Amino acid sequence: MSLILTAVVAGESKTESSTMLGAVEDDFDSLHQVLHARLEGHAQAQAALEQYISEPEQNKDTLIAGLDRSGAAYDSEVLRLALKVMQRIDPEGSANGNYVVGA
Repeated sequence: MSLILTAVVAGESKTESSTMLGAVEDDFDSLHQVLHARLEGHAQAQAALEQYISEPEQNKDTLIAGLDRSGAAYDSEVLRLALKVMQRIDPEGSANGNYVVGA
């Protein structure tokens, strides 16, 4: 779960940076789209995702619950994209094992 939450916040912060690489933006957009789709039918969780992107401590518990209930927290595509975002943003941390699927 923490990998997904970290990637959402880090990906958004990089998309607001003028030095952001296009690949990071593309990966973040893909993660955001997959999360939004996975949370379909969970309106509160979808709203929490959007709020969490801009204000990470707002509705965090609602987002976590929605990710869990919808299965997004365990979805291989969501986890793959979250890891990809972090690998692009923090290659050194990724190489050191800071972002591990299933941890």
